[in-house]
Amino acid sequence: MEERKITQAQIESYHQHLIREEKSTATVEKYLRDARAFLSFLGNQMISKEVVIAYKKELQIQEYAVRSINSMLASLNSLLDFLGWSDCK
Repeated sequence: MEERKITQAQIESYHQHLIREEKSTATVEKYLRDARAFLSFLGNQMISKEVVIAYKKELQIQEYAVRSINSMLASLNSLLDFLGWSDCK
């Protein structure tokens, strides 16, 4: 299995992708904020479906509203799709 770590260069490419997709400024900022929050949770772990599930559980433990969790996961899923890692969703 390939090593799945997100680099700053990938985040910048994703940022440019969102702009090309004509996402609003607020949406771009939110997607990037959500991506960075996931990266903070991730630490040095490799990205996998199990880690994404653990992140969802952590958001539930932090008592985020279901709507907020779903929104954060939609942002993360967008990033994973961009990276070609849809199997981690």
